[in-house]
Amino acid sequence: MSKKIGSWFLITGLLFFSGCATGRNYQTDIDALNSRVSSLQGELSQKDQEIARLQGQMSQQEAALAQADAEKRMLNDKLDATMAQMQAEKARQAKQAATESDLK
Repeated sequence: MSKKIGSWFLITGLLFFSGCATGRNYQTDIDALNSRVSSLQGELSQKDQEIARLQGQMSQQEAALAQADAEKRMLNDKLDATMAQMQAEKARQAKQAATESDLK
């Protein structure tokens, strides 16, 4: 049993040291990935600013549209009132003309 445990430790040790013996330097890969992450964070920040700017423009346009709608309603009400006055004046003139023709 101790022979099995000893051989297991030997195999484990060999695998461990052979994995560490590659000697590959990952620092350049890490630096490249960190640089890419920083670049993407910068792009994300720019996109967030662009979104905020576009939302501001949209809010301004919505406010302008609401104001234009209010002005349209006001002008429509004025037009309706003017049309009603014109119809009332026409009716009054027609009534007056009918009264004058009856008198003649």
